[in-house]
Amino acid sequence: MAKNALQLVFEQRKKQVEQALQTYQQSQKALFEQRQQLQSLHQYRRQYINQLSEKGSQGLSISDLGKYQQFIVQIDKGVTKHQQGLVKYEHAVHRNKNLWIKAQVNCKAMGMLLDNKAKKEALIVAKKEQLLLDEFATFQHFQKQSGL
Repeated sequence: MAKNALQLVFEQRKKQVEQALQTYQQSQKALFEQRQQLQSLHQYRRQYINQLSEKGSQGLSISDLGKYQQFIVQIDKGVTKHQQGLVKYEHAVHRNKNLWIKAQVNCKAMGMLLDNKAKKEALIVAKKEQLLLDEFATFQHFQKQSGL
């Protein structure tokens, strides 16, 4: 029964490893998507500044220039917020990676425990079989001697 209990725990640990890996992969994917969004924001900012330069070379009123500058400031604030959020995603990836590694270590330890237990049980069975063979050989030896 203890073997079955250990086997159940081992199976649970394997499931934990799989779940931790899925969580880790999802957090990596989310981080990748956030980085892409940040690149898109930077690209949008560059395009907007290029548009401002083109219109500025054709002549731009002060109020329009102010509007462009305000919008660029808003984009910069968005970039800053996104960069701060990106740090949280990076921490989540790091944390999930560590949890996945820890789950793997626990699973491997449980697997080694089961292997060692199986080896010990096999050794006990082998010793019992050898003892029975020795007793049988001794019995046969005495039967031969008493029969002579």
